[in-house]
Amino acid sequence: MQNLGFFRELGSFASAYLIIMAVPGPNFAMVVQSSVHGSLRGALSAAAGLATGASLLAGLAFAGLLSAGRDEAWQGVAHAAFALTLVLIGTRALRRSMRRSVTSLSSEATLSSEASLSSKASRASTNFFTALVTAVANPLTAIFFATSILELGLTDLQASPALMAMSVFVIALSWFGFVSLMFCFTPVQKAFQLLRRPLDASLGVYLIFVGISHVAAPLIG
Repeated sequence: MQNLGFFRELGSFASAYLIIMAVPGPNFAMVVQSSVHGSLRGALSAAAGLATGASLLAGLAFAGLLSAGRDEAWQGVAHAAFALTLVLIGTRALRRSMRRSVTSLSSEATLSSEASLSSKASRASTNFFTALVTAVANPLTAIFFATSILELGLTDLQASPALMAMSVFVIALSWFGFVSLMFCFTPVQKAFQLLRRPLDASLGVYLIFVGISHVAAPLIG
């Protein structure tokens, strides 16, 4: 029964994590830049690196919070922090959508720290390790993992940190691998440039709404 409970809560976690990954940011830019200016092999290597880094963060967060998850005080903090994290990520996406000019895919990735090396000159292994460091150094992702793991009660279901890390790896690799494949096609690149502002705005508003609702629901109920 607890295994069923874990996978049910994991489904809720996966839905929230997919929305977070869909918001264009450093990780997203790393894969897009590799696809647009490099090769599919390099982009898939970057996707694997991001997935590995994310799984390490998730596994460490899960292992470190196994005892805290049973503390009511920690759960209260996690409830508020989880909502605040969603609102913060949503606000950043919404503000980005309101800028007068949206940075192009190539220049954004070049300006970001994870894309300091040219994809054309980089080998697949370099893309992998650069992406891994980018994922591990992403503070919002780390906060999201910690707060969502506590908020959803995943630590109470006697699952192992390895299972949590493996689940995150599969989710992240599936998403970023899909992005790598899609952005190899020029029509997809052009469509994204046209739809990026409304995409940022829609995801931003949705995350802010979910975060506020998360805090307001217990008060209303």
